[in-house]
Amino acid sequence: MFLRRTKSAVLATALSMGTAAGIAAPASAQFGAQAGFADSFRPEFLDRDMPLFVEILKLEDWQRPIVEVLLQDYMISYDAGVENVKNRMRGLQSRMGNARPDAVMEMILEPLAAWDTARAELGRSFLNNVRAQLTGAQIDRWPRFERTLRREKELPKGELMGESIDLFTLVRTLRFPYEIEEAIDPIVVEYELALDEALAIRAAKIDSLQDEIKDAMASMDFEAGLSATDQIMATRVQVRRVQDDFLSRIAEALPAEFGERFRASALAEGYPRAFRPTPIPRLLESTRTISDLTDEQRAQLDEIEIDYDLRLENIEMRIVEAFRVHEPGEARIKVQRMIDRRNGKKVERVQSEADRIVAEKSDLVDETRRRILAVLTPEQTGTLPGQSRSGNAAGGPGRDRGGVANEKIRTLAPGKEHPARPRFKSPDELSKNRERGVGAQSTSPSGDKGGKKDRGSD
Repeated sequence: MFLRRTKSAVLATALSMGTAAGIAAPASAQFGAQAGFADSFRPEFLDRDMPLFVEILKLEDWQRPIVEVLLQDYMISYDAGVENVKNRMRGLQSRMGNARPDAVMEMILEPLAAWDTARAELGRSFLNNVRAQLTGAQIDRWPRFERTLRREKELPKGELMGESIDLFTLVRTLRFPYEIEEAIDPIVVEYELALDEALAIRAAKIDSLQDEIKDAMASMDFEAGLSATDQIMATRVQVRRVQDDFLSRIAEALPAEFGERFRASALAEGYPRAFRPTPIPRLLESTRTISDLTDEQRAQLDEIEIDYDLRLENIEMRIVEAFRVHEPGEARIKVQRMIDRRNGKKVERVQSEADRIVAEKSDLVDETRRRILAVLTPEQTGTLPGQSRSGNAAGGPGRDRGGVANEKIRTLAPGKEHPARPRFKSPDELSKNRERGVGAQSTSPSGDKGGKKDRGSD
């Protein structure tokens, strides 16, 4: 059964143009991502790359149509190559039959290996043809173009938190004053060169281990596959080390106000699981709009907010550190657990260190919510969004003896269109839930429903 799933997964991956999900489930197919299956069916150059050629190489008007034609020729050849591989893969289905496991995997991998070679040659030929159209001054810009191209193509392939952030682009996006950008330009250039070197080493290591990983898949040699992926993981860690190092260096080189803004933006982009929005800011905002708040209540809310912000910052940075320390080893642990499960061993769910600290963040949110509502009178609580005045007397439905709501806040999951925002259950909802014997449900800041903490990793 396991072998059939593995064969089907790899074959389906090829026939569906390399979707990563198709090769993720079986343990041996965990190596498929490192073996380049997804990249095999992903064009290296697309129409959207044209502005990159124009901007970095400063193409003349007469050169643009030529490069566009070269790009179209590349894409036509690429599509034809993909269709040829898919046809060869379809032909394998009738030959697999009862063939030996190693023979089956060799049959599946052989056309992919041949296509990888042809695909790489297509890319080199396209770039050589583009370079042949350039003037001397444009050829002088070619090294910078190669670095930019590598950053555009290789950064999204990161697997670790903090590995794929582009600090070069972030500096430009934040639009610091011109004189500040000029002041930090030497560090940004140093970052560009260091990152390019790390990305080139990572790409070269992945490329050099392709045959070893595919042989491991063909022979079901998990230890050999894990050894190869461990080597690749070391290069991923180095890319992230460059990112973390220059994140700090650039932030320190900026004036305090801009440095903090840069650091916060970079960390949030690089480590999104640590910095997921919580409903507390919106709850505080709604609470402060209550017209009859006393000065004492406002002072209490200010104190709660200061305490919350300090504790939240500490927890979020601990999550970041947990990812830095523990995440590189989690891929090997997951594959080993899959192997153990396949061999009939009982595998217990294990909560990662990062997940454990994310759960602390959820607890902090719950605690702070209760503290905020405890400051308010029942009538004031009834003016908050989603609440009604009736049934909110102290000790009434939905409140404890101190007049504090005993149901958790439900939040709308944060998205690009809106931040996380609280939704309070009305007394009618609470009453209906109790009649049905249903407890309160909530969505935690980490996005889980039912008020549950982040679950441990498999």
